[in-house]
Amino acid sequence: MVDFLIISVRQNKKGVDIYPKFKLYPKSQDLMIRGGDFYAVWLEEKGLWSTNEDDALNIIDIELQKATEAYKAKHPDTIVNTLFTWDSSTGSIDTWHKYCQKQKRDSFEMLDETLVFSNSEINKKDYASKRLPYPLEDGNIDAYNKLISTLYDEENRHKLEWAIGSIVVGDSKTIQKFMVLYGAAGTGKSTILNIIQDLFEGYYSVFDARALGSGNNSFALEPFKCNPLVAIQHDGDLSKIEDNTRLNSLVSHELMTVNEKFKSTYSNRFKCFLFMGTNKPVKITDAKSGLIRRLIDVSPTGNKIPTMEYRRLVKQAKFELGPIAWHCREVYLEDPQFYDDYVPTSMMSASNDFYNFVYDSFYIFKKQNGTTLKAAWEMYKTYCDDTNMSYPVSRRVFKEELKNYFESYDDRLYLEDGSRARCYYNRI
Repeated sequence: MVDFLIISVRQNKKGVDIYPKFKLYPKSQDLMIRGGDFYAVWLEEKGLWSTNEDDALNIIDIELQKATEAYKAKHPDTIVNTLFTWDSSTGSIDTWHKYCQKQKRDSFEMLDETLVFSNSEINKKDYASKRLPYPLEDGNIDAYNKLISTLYDEENRHKLEWAIGSIVVGDSKTIQKFMVLYGAAGTGKSTILNIIQDLFEGYYSVFDARALGSGNNSFALEPFKCNPLVAIQHDGDLSKIEDNTRLNSLVSHELMTVNEKFKSTYSNRFKCFLFMGTNKPVKITDAKSGLIRRLIDVSPTGNKIPTMEYRRLVKQAKFELGPIAWHCREVYLEDPQFYDDYVPTSMMSASNDFYNFVYDSFYIFKKQNGTTLKAAWEMYKTYCDDTNMSYPVSRRVFKEELKNYFESYDDRLYLEDGSRARCYYNRI
């Protein structure tokens, strides 16, 4: 019997009632409460946790049935009234809801924080509620190889496989990165995202990137309530981010307050890896934006596969999931820190006008081994005129932003020729 339940017997006018009683303490090892409501129950016969409340009610009713049969065997002449939870007239279901929602305090461990393959061995303390339908093992990946090598070049393929491998290994829970697949429609972004969904069936959720980038959406984290290891959006938009605080905190796995509709708020540290497909560049506001050190951008080649062959390869890839996961794990383990210092320069070029100015002026700054604020400002004004920039920054903002692209800055400095310079940027 589960440790939060006691089956009791009491006298009534005609015989006895057999009813459930729920224990408030000690802490239950079989039941978890989160956000002031039922979260999960341990299913001994399956060796898994379940987030389906019906499973908990079924356990209670089975124990009530066992107690009823045992009592009738000992007292065959007594009228027995069993208060099953499936019968609303008994009030047992109301007692259960009161117990979970008002009497029992939050007590839970997040479920499914580790992938469980069909050939994995687990126990109760692994807090798993599901298994993947395939084993993790080496094998043939010809269809997958044909797909990904056509749609992505070696550099971008490595990014994708490194990210998938980090999830398979379990390191994605601490890696502070997210991935954006940026390219035109019909170039293969959804193809690889569909493969990722198949690889992590049951462990992924969909999310709304625009909501994460909004400053006034209090329910933006609700899609992550099931604590997915992977979050996917096929057609997202981060081109007009109002506030990147929530997105940065989510990718950094910081403790965040979750607000679900019609439930009490609770704190959680999400451990998912985000994948987003888009045909719009991610808005990177400045060189100090937290997105720069967290974003890995992936661009398709634009190459196409004939329709009939494409459909065959996609269908065949579904039978290669175990070997694909194995291959990606090996790619990741070759160098887990490969993207620690990665900077998404192509995405910055697509969304940050200031970066494009510095890039355009790089060789001038390099030749001079630095520049003064006055000279750089004049160059910037000319650049804005030539490119018809809609929103150039002020000189004050320009002064601070330019510091991010040089090794050092001095308010006053004597140059090698003995001349004196003010507001000087050294070595780009």
